[in-house]
Amino acid sequence: MSEESNTAIVSSEEHVARLVSSEWMQEGILQPVAFTLDEGESYLSVNRPVIESYDADVLSFVNAHPLYGVNGTSYFRAMLNVSEVRDIKVQLNETLLSTKVEVEPRNSHTKSHAGIFVHYQNQNIKRGKMLKIGFSAEDISTDTILLEVRAQLLELAQLEECKLVGKE
Repeated sequence: MSEESNTAIVSSEEHVARLVSSEWMQEGILQPVAFTLDEGESYLSVNRPVIESYDADVLSFVNAHPLYGVNGTSYFRAMLNVSEVRDIKVQLNETLLSTKVEVEPRNSHTKSHAGIFVHYQNQNIKRGKMLKIGFSAEDISTDTILLEVRAQLLELAQLEECKLVGKE
């Protein structure tokens, strides 16, 4: 793993990991809630396994948030290919919306941290807002867009159980 991967962009060749809370699983199946923005959030947190501090970052997070661990020895993650995330498109009826789903580093405190952002007309969107869409300037809720992105992220996600590295 290389620190040079910790640049201003996340490479399309990378994979990112969404750490999974036990509350987001039902009978071993990842639920759509795993990709839901909480009130006020502007991105979904993910981690970058190519960053050298990934294992330590995950261990620190799971220790602080026990619902993300499994019996204190492992954790679940939903792996996503960055290129596939960036290929997500949102269509409303017959209209392809000018949305862009992006993976960006968010490493100010945790080096492997990144975020999945949803942009509409070059502005980051949050839930519970209204947007003007198309030539008719029709109003649409950002929740409609985020719901479609969430469904596609769930479809792309590969659920894995991993050992917590550094846990005795």
